[in-house]
Amino acid sequence: MKVPLCVGLLVGALLATGQEIRPFVKYPEETRQYLKRIQQGEQRHAFKGDIAIGEWQKKARSALVKMTGLERMRRELASFRPVVTEGTITEVDGAYHRSLCKIETEPGISVPFYLLVPKSTGGKQRFPLFLCPHGHDSLGLHSYAGVYRDDAHREKILGRQGNIADLAVRRGFVALVPATRGLADEVLVPDPKGRHGSRPCRAQLMHCLVAGRTPVGERVWDMQCLLTWAESHPAVDKSRIVMSGNSGGGVVTAYTAAVDERVSVAVPSCSFTSVVSPDGFIFHCDCCMVPGLRDWGDWSDLGGLVAPRRLLLVHGVKDGLHSREVVEANAALVERIFIAAGAADHFDLRWGQEGHRFYPDLMWSFIEEGIER
Repeated sequence: MKVPLCVGLLVGALLATGQEIRPFVKYPEETRQYLKRIQQGEQRHAFKGDIAIGEWQKKARSALVKMTGLERMRRELASFRPVVTEGTITEVDGAYHRSLCKIETEPGISVPFYLLVPKSTGGKQRFPLFLCPHGHDSLGLHSYAGVYRDDAHREKILGRQGNIADLAVRRGFVALVPATRGLADEVLVPDPKGRHGSRPCRAQLMHCLVAGRTPVGERVWDMQCLLTWAESHPAVDKSRIVMSGNSGGGVVTAYTAAVDERVSVAVPSCSFTSVVSPDGFIFHCDCCMVPGLRDWGDWSDLGGLVAPRRLLLVHGVKDGLHSREVVEANAALVERIFIAAGAADHFDLRWGQEGHRFYPDLMWSFIEEGIER
């Protein structure tokens, strides 16, 4: 029997890691066979190594932009110019300046974001940029920026090192911390009558699908609008752009880095894995779904679109949302593409010892090596 390309590669990579191939979940046999059959996909842009990597990336990236709805958004919003309103500047701990700003990324959609800028030692100093979209945390941008609602919020975030932007600016980055559409309180699509499970992120998915979009496409659009604005900021070195987010923020990071070559270093945390497990389990939230993605390829191909730029995957060994075996198999496929691009040392997978959270201590050395002059 012919093994579908993606499934065959994933299983082969699993075997190569030496890991036991254990089902992540157990479906009834009829269901398992059904999922195996329909989830194969055509894998039209999966990396096969049969053409030059640059040519493969160009075709695969173009198809991905179309599949996510980004192409449609670019066409429909071609005449629109995003508008940024900067907020009041506050000095924090004598170390940096913080302001709460907003950007209108399309008519009527204002995305708030924190701008954190290190205190300059004088002159026209430019700093690398750290763009960090959050995941399923309704207070996500505040959590990342270290702006806490109360002591309980502070304790929760500091306990898992979730104040990633606050940490980044203290290391000499300009940090941009945007609200993520459908996930932050400030940019939600309501779910009247609970028709979509009283889940705003799923409501966003459904409304996007009706319009020929995806939440992924909208979120990437927002990130690209912010990047374009940040490039002209006097404190930003646009040649050194880092992007990182945890969970759903890692999904946004992966897709943005795949389609936008301005991102120098990408660090998706607790998010980068295959679309489905070999037994058919879908790892990501509904709002992260791109319909027909298996006809395009898989997440290993997303990672391959980052090469030869730098990509670090970080996961937690106790993260119950992901399978370590599948993560490592997927990473092996990404590594294969980086090797083909002549950039094997620009990719890595690192494991933290806890669960679904950031692991900053595993990130900084990789990031700083990637942006050093």
